[in-house]
Amino acid sequence: MCQAALNGGTVDSQPATVDVRYLRQPHVVDASGQGPVLIASQGYRFYVECARGADGLCQQSGRRKTLRCAVQSHPPATVFRWLKNGVVTSGNGAEITIGTEMIGQSIQCQANNGLYSDTEMATSQAVQIDPYCNPKPFDNFATLQSAAPFQAGNRLEMNQQINLGCQVEGNPRPVVFWKLRKSNGQVVDAPCAQGFDGQYQEVNESPRDRPIPPNVVRLNAICSFRVSNYSLSGQYWCSACSYVSQGAPECSPSLETPGTSTLSIQVTGPPMQSDAAPTIEQAPGSNNAVVTVHYCAEPMPRPPREVIYSIDKNDLQIGQSWENFRFESTTQNNTVPNCYLARLNIAPVREEDQYRVIELRLQNQYGSKQIPVSLEALLGGGTASGARLSGWWIAFFVLLAICLALICCVAFCIRRGVLCFNRVKEQSDYNEPKAKANLNVRENFYDADAPRLYTPQSVEVCEPAMGVYLSREAVV
Repeated sequence: MCQAALNGGTVDSQPATVDVRYLRQPHVVDASGQGPVLIASQGYRFYVECARGADGLCQQSGRRKTLRCAVQSHPPATVFRWLKNGVVTSGNGAEITIGTEMIGQSIQCQANNGLYSDTEMATSQAVQIDPYCNPKPFDNFATLQSAAPFQAGNRLEMNQQINLGCQVEGNPRPVVFWKLRKSNGQVVDAPCAQGFDGQYQEVNESPRDRPIPPNVVRLNAICSFRVSNYSLSGQYWCSACSYVSQGAPECSPSLETPGTSTLSIQVTGPPMQSDAAPTIEQAPGSNNAVVTVHYCAEPMPRPPREVIYSIDKNDLQIGQSWENFRFESTTQNNTVPNCYLARLNIAPVREEDQYRVIELRLQNQYGSKQIPVSLEALLGGGTASGARLSGWWIAFFVLLAICLALICCVAFCIRRGVLCFNRVKEQSDYNEPKAKANLNVRENFYDADAPRLYTPQSVEVCEPAMGVYLSREAVV
């Protein structure tokens, strides 16, 4: 609305509504609202499942695909048309279901909300329909488990190199995701390249027993890694996936649940420190603390001799005490495979405890490991009774204060000219006998009584005559 000024007042007009009508270009999407896959130099693609029979042709029994014409408009579009290879094939409807009969054809949709005539309706981009062949993986897990470096019970020693192989085939071009399910049920990516970043080798020649079907791509995928820690224990599998739309890929088997073929790995080796750092627990208002050190090993170090806490070279086995330290217990970590916790009780925590040399010593048949524990770091540089400065810092500040005091004293002496900083140097009288003796100087360089070679002449001294002048005026 608008306002006008009249005789010192304002007059409002009747409100008017602006109705903006528009219709943007429509798009072909699938039933979940995902757009087609864009392939470089080939355009947009949607895929219809192709279940091949014995003759190698797609059967009609495959899943059909529902497509929808998505458009942003106001008012909403009410008229839709579908085009096959540029020719109208159906009437008014925002959705269409297609099957193998559309393979190799292109599809478009038109939409209208009354803004355009029937001959000028907005048209989507063309989308090509291709056959979709479910990706199938074929792994080498059985061959790996029956040869070195694998041992009985799927055991694998630390620092071994392992190469997992998986041959996949499908259309569109499949990708492989390598997954690991740990003993606690957590599913993570295996320690190798995934998806489009993986290592692939295309297979062009096929054996007689497994010929490559038409429009199918066959690839060899490799997952190569070194077993570097115990967190790599668990079940491995490869999942073959195909992107049939812009959404999540379709995978076989699932990315979350392994199929019938898996590779189990049980890592064995010497003890090592866990990824989790040592921790300390203190109840509010309490002067006691419990230090927990996380470690991993397979086989497990057996108490009492293979798990020892050392405090200032005093060894403690489980249940033993020294001064205010007590080795409480060892327990298994339920969230990390082959990992354990060793608890050290300190009651009470004293100031000097943070400077003790504490370490956890572990051993099994593959080797040993010493894990240092810094109470100073865990306590934050203080004790439970309050934050205090360490002895090294106190010595540093005392030394710094002494140096500053010396500098001030030297500056004062220089300014006042006292002690050895006096600028006026005492001069000796060289005419004094003591000074002459020190200088080794003779008082006369000749003998006054020695005979002379000539007769000294008398020297006449002319002195000016003094006269007085009196003027006439003065006499008068």
